[in-house]
Amino acid sequence: YNQLEPLLLASGLTAGDVNDASSGFSPYPGSINGLMFDLVQYAATLGATGGQIDEFINPKFTDARRSTFKSPTRLECMMQDYVKT
Repeated sequence: YNQLEPLLLASGLTAGDVNDASSGFSPYPGSINGLMFDLVQYAATLGATGGQIDEFINPKFTDARRSTFKSPTRLECMMQDYVKT
């Protein structure tokens, strides 16, 4: 969700991810929360990496100065990074 908007803007879609006028929904639907693994391959990868995965912090701020958090922030990881785990 935090990578689509910059991609659309960089691709020349200056409106970004906006709802379709006729349906009211985004033309880029979000995650269906489905996550599947090849367990044999995943177990081998976990053994090789020790289960470490890339993480990032995605804080939300109250103002443009970015001096105050809107809410507590947390470590996150992306589902796409599980294949590298």
